[in-house]
Amino acid sequence: MIEAARYWAADRDRRSCMKRKIGFIGVGNMGKGICHNVILAGHEVSVFDVDRECAERFRGQAHICGTLEEVCTGSDVLFLSLPNSDIVEKVMDTVFSLGVKGKLVIDLSTSNPVSTRKLYGRMKALGGDFVDSPLIAGPQDAWDKTLTAVVAGDKEVIGSYDDLFLSYCRSYDYVGDSGNGHLVKLAQNWAGLLQAVLYAQLYPVMNRYGLESEKLYDILNTEFFDNWFFQFYSKKYVNKTYSLDFSLDLGLKDLMYMKKLCDEIGVPGFMLDGAIDLCRIALKEKRDKNEVKDMSSIADTMYRLTEN
Repeated sequence: MIEAARYWAADRDRRSCMKRKIGFIGVGNMGKGICHNVILAGHEVSVFDVDRECAERFRGQAHICGTLEEVCTGSDVLFLSLPNSDIVEKVMDTVFSLGVKGKLVIDLSTSNPVSTRKLYGRMKALGGDFVDSPLIAGPQDAWDKTLTAVVAGDKEVIGSYDDLFLSYCRSYDYVGDSGNGHLVKLAQNWAGLLQAVLYAQLYPVMNRYGLESEKLYDILNTEFFDNWFFQFYSKKYVNKTYSLDFSLDLGLKDLMYMKKLCDEIGVPGFMLDGAIDLCRIALKEKRDKNEVKDMSSIADTMYRLTEN
């Protein structure tokens, strides 16, 4: 037992000293923090982003690639931090075309689990590995390396890259087969976003009938309702401040992923349908096509609807 413990400790130490060729595709709000910490761990990093300014922030710390093909061919491990599954699939088509034997792709995005499992199957058939590892935190947590991650895919593969995962997160949980990581993230987002929608309707309707939002918040602010989502969104709704923290477009995207999962197994969306409708109405109120609205702006829409 002692010899075995020494062996595994030595193996862990050996792997922690390994310097890998890492490629990042997408270094926006979340990706930049992960990339930052992987660089600090001493790996040889290449970066590509369609927004050149995002990539340029790593000038002098990483190799800045001019094309998707360049970052793919120069890396053994590819991190994807992209807006949605459609883009992930398009990027992966390029990755597949360049050859993936012996490569690992880690998808940090919030993606459709059904799509993730298809990509995993294609990757394995071509001699590569695919892991879904969405991040359970925000951009500052990613930068500060205080976030928690979930990881799904082949357990042996994940174990062999333990040092890499721990180079950018405080801890991670293995949640099973491919797609389960994205299922966990969607479950979390579904529960949280439906609370955001619930309170976005509750405060305006009660306010319309004469119960002031501030008073309602004071009444609800007990151990029975208190959680992060209640506090975060209630304060925005009561104060009618809708500063950008999590975009409405991303919120709607995540709700639509959940809707697709329900459709796949032939069950109604029920609460999802109303939430999706409200998000779509709020998005129609954009002042121009370039405006980015916060998820909380659905309450602004509800306040206006109740005034009619």
